[in-house]
Amino acid sequence: MIAPRWELRCGLALALALATVAAIVAAAGCTSSNDTPDFPKVISLGSGDLFPTILNSELAVGENRVLMSIINRDDDRVLDALVRLRYYNLNRGTKLRSTTDARFIPIALSYIDEQSNHERTPSGNNGVYVSNGEFDEPGDWGVEITITHADKQLKPVLFRFNVLDRTTEPAIGDAAPASIQQTLATAPNIEEIDSSFPPRPAMHDTTIADALKTGKPLVIAFATPAYCRSRTCGPVMDTVMDPLAGAYAGRAVFIHVEPYILRDLREDNIQNTVRAMREWRLATEPWIFVVDRQGRIAGKFEGIVAADEVESVLALALETSAAAVTPIATN
Repeated sequence: MIAPRWELRCGLALALALATVAAIVAAAGCTSSNDTPDFPKVISLGSGDLFPTILNSELAVGENRVLMSIINRDDDRVLDALVRLRYYNLNRGTKLRSTTDARFIPIALSYIDEQSNHERTPSGNNGVYVSNGEFDEPGDWGVEITITHADKQLKPVLFRFNVLDRTTEPAIGDAAPASIQQTLATAPNIEEIDSSFPPRPAMHDTTIADALKTGKPLVIAFATPAYCRSRTCGPVMDTVMDPLAGAYAGRAVFIHVEPYILRDLREDNIQNTVRAMREWRLATEPWIFVVDRQGRIAGKFEGIVAADEVESVLALALETSAAAVTPIATN
């Protein structure tokens, strides 16, 4: 599912309405006369030229990969801004916790059109602004966003948002769910478990449960190239999973899981999730997870992602000596 885009008019609230009850609620305001921002206590409408939107399903205590998009008054994506963020803990006063610049990650949108001879259909361009948010406790937080666009620095926008104790999906350090998804050995044919074209049989030849027993790192993509509403699943598979699978063949296990039962989508246009999606407690796609040799989550990436982001985590996972690893029991 694509995260809906809500517009922020220097005061318009952002409600990330996803399947989980702990949605992020944000508000925009204005900076005070001193260096400490005056985060608004209530949500009010305002005006502005560019409107940022937080795209994460949830944010939680610890290190977070915070995703943001920016649109203009015409609802066009802004793909060439500079973004600086200052994160504040608002639980007891207004305490600056970190300052960081966002990195822009572009993507050429496309999808596999199964109604037109499986053609790869371009759908324009998009991208996200990515920053690292480190939150040391749950509760009330804020971010001051300063956008520079067309050589003009705009007035900072302030959001309030909620940080959870933990996210619904597996957290960094959690044991990876030992899912037994359908593979080439159990599916009637690969088209039942892969909407890619051409298919990726090498990513469907083992279950997650069996891969966890190998002592190798895993890179797992939950993505649907033909049915991804955001049109990002296919490009993520093309630009992240395929290059890394080629570069690290034999050293890590690469697995692709279709999030939905493809037969139900094709015949009835119904999005019934596969069991692995429920076991990993995922409500959106695409997701990429890196699992270390011990079978624990080493990195997780929601939505648009760059290959080097995933590769940096995979490289760290590979540094662990295989001789020092005892794979976790998967029953």
